[in-house]
Amino acid sequence: MIYINKKIALAAMALVMLTSTIACKEGRTTTIVNKTDNESQKIKYSGKIVFTKDETGIEHISDGGYLEFEQNGREFKAEDDRKGHVTYEFNGDSKVTSLSQEQKAFVATAVKQIIKTKATLR
Repeated sequence: MIYINKKIALAAMALVMLTSTIACKEGRTTTIVNKTDNESQKIKYSGKIVFTKDETGIEHISDGGYLEFEQNGREFKAEDDRKGHVTYEFNGDSKVTSLSQEQKAFVATAVKQIIKTKATLR
Protein backbone atom coordinates (compact mmCIF):
# COMPACT_ATOMS: atom_id res chain seq x y z
CA MET A 1 0.00 0.00 0.00
CA ILE A 2 2.81 2.42 0.83
CA TYR A 3 4.49 1.53 -2.48
CA ILE A 4 1.37 2.56 -4.45
CA ASN A 5 1.09 5.85 -2.53
CA LYS A 6 4.73 6.68 -3.37
CA LYS A 7 4.06 6.02 -7.04
CA ILE A 8 1.00 8.27 -6.95
CA ALA A 9 2.96 10.99 -5.13
CA LEU A 10 5.81 10.80 -7.66
CA ALA A 11 3.37 10.92 -10.60
CA ALA A 12 1.59 13.91 -9.07
CA MET A 13 4.89 15.70 -8.50
CA ALA A 14 5.96 15.02 -12.10
CA LEU A 15 2.63 16.37 -13.36
CA VAL A 16 3.02 19.55 -11.30
CA MET A 17 6.56 20.07 -12.63
CA LEU A 18 5.41 19.53 -16.21
CA THR A 19 2.51 21.95 -15.77
CA SER A 20 4.86 24.57 -14.30
CA THR A 21 7.23 24.23 -17.24
CA ILE A 22 4.42 24.63 -19.76
CA ALA A 23 2.94 27.61 -17.89
CA CYS A 24 6.31 29.41 -17.89
CA LYS A 25 6.70 29.11 -21.64
CA GLU A 26 6.58 32.59 -23.25
CA GLY A 27 3.57 32.19 -25.50
CA ARG A 28 3.41 30.25 -28.69
CA THR A 29 4.93 31.00 -32.04
CA THR A 30 2.87 30.99 -35.23
CA THR A 31 4.45 30.52 -38.65
CA ILE A 32 2.56 30.93 -41.94
CA VAL A 33 4.29 30.10 -45.22
CA ASN A 34 2.79 30.83 -48.66
CA LYS A 35 4.58 29.76 -51.84
CA THR A 36 3.63 29.91 -55.49
CA ASP A 37 5.75 29.53 -58.61
CA ASN A 38 6.81 33.18 -58.56
CA GLU A 39 6.43 34.31 -54.96
CA SER A 40 7.29 33.21 -51.45
CA GLN A 41 6.09 34.69 -48.20
CA LYS A 42 6.75 33.79 -44.57
CA ILE A 43 5.07 35.34 -41.56
CA LYS A 44 6.25 34.35 -38.09
CA TYR A 45 5.12 35.96 -34.87
CA SER A 46 4.80 35.55 -31.14
CA GLY A 47 3.01 37.66 -28.57
CA LYS A 48 0.39 40.32 -29.14
CA ILE A 49 0.92 42.63 -32.10
CA VAL A 50 -1.21 45.75 -32.56
CA PHE A 51 -1.29 47.41 -35.96
CA THR A 52 -1.99 51.12 -36.51
CA LYS A 53 -5.59 52.16 -37.21
CA ASP A 54 -4.80 52.82 -40.86
CA GLU A 55 -3.27 49.32 -41.10
CA THR A 56 0.07 50.55 -42.44
CA GLY A 57 2.33 50.07 -39.42
CA ILE A 58 2.92 48.42 -36.08
CA GLU A 59 1.72 50.36 -33.06
CA HIS A 60 2.76 47.96 -30.29
CA ILE A 61 4.29 44.55 -29.63
CA SER A 62 3.92 42.86 -26.24
CA ASP A 63 7.00 42.20 -24.09
CA GLY A 64 8.99 39.34 -25.56
CA GLY A 65 6.89 39.35 -28.72
CA TYR A 66 8.10 39.73 -32.27
CA LEU A 67 7.02 39.71 -35.90
CA GLU A 68 9.13 38.40 -38.76
CA PHE A 69 8.05 38.98 -42.35
CA GLU A 70 9.81 37.75 -45.46
CA GLN A 71 8.65 38.17 -49.04
CA ASN A 72 10.67 37.28 -52.12
CA GLY A 73 14.03 37.67 -50.36
CA ARG A 74 13.24 40.93 -48.52
CA GLU A 75 12.67 40.64 -44.80
CA PHE A 76 12.32 42.46 -41.54
CA LYS A 77 11.93 41.63 -37.90
CA ALA A 78 10.04 43.88 -35.49
CA GLU A 79 10.14 43.47 -31.73
CA ASP A 80 9.50 45.31 -28.49
CA ASP A 81 12.55 46.98 -26.94
CA ARG A 82 11.09 46.55 -23.41
CA LYS A 83 10.68 50.34 -23.22
CA GLY A 84 7.44 50.48 -25.18
CA HIS A 85 9.03 51.10 -28.58
CA VAL A 86 9.09 48.88 -31.63
CA THR A 87 12.53 48.20 -33.11
CA TYR A 88 13.11 46.91 -36.63
CA GLU A 89 15.85 44.94 -38.38
CA PHE A 90 15.76 44.95 -42.17
CA ASN A 91 17.57 42.18 -44.04
CA GLY A 92 19.76 41.45 -41.01
CA ASP A 93 21.04 45.03 -40.61
CA SER A 94 21.27 46.75 -37.23
CA LYS A 95 18.16 47.68 -35.25
CA VAL A 96 16.39 50.97 -35.95
CA THR A 97 13.39 52.75 -34.49
CA SER A 98 12.79 55.39 -37.18
CA LEU A 99 12.15 54.16 -40.68
CA SER A 100 13.03 55.49 -44.12
CA GLN A 101 10.20 55.97 -46.62
CA GLU A 102 11.17 52.72 -48.35
CA GLN A 103 11.13 50.82 -45.03
CA LYS A 104 7.75 52.34 -44.11
CA ALA A 105 6.36 51.23 -47.47
CA PHE A 106 7.66 47.69 -46.95
CA VAL A 107 6.16 47.50 -43.44
CA ALA A 108 2.84 48.85 -44.79
CA THR A 109 2.83 46.16 -47.50
CA ALA A 110 3.65 43.52 -44.89
CA VAL A 111 0.89 44.64 -42.51
CA LYS A 112 -1.69 44.58 -45.29
CA GLN A 113 -0.51 41.10 -46.37
CA ILE A 114 -0.60 39.81 -42.77
CA ILE A 115 -4.13 41.11 -42.20
CA LYS A 116 -5.27 39.59 -45.51
CA THR A 117 -3.62 36.24 -44.74
CA LYS A 118 -5.03 36.08 -41.20
CA ALA A 119 -8.51 36.83 -42.56
CA THR A 120 -8.34 33.93 -45.02
CA LEU A 121 -7.30 31.53 -42.23
CA ARG A 122 -10.41 32.19 -40.15
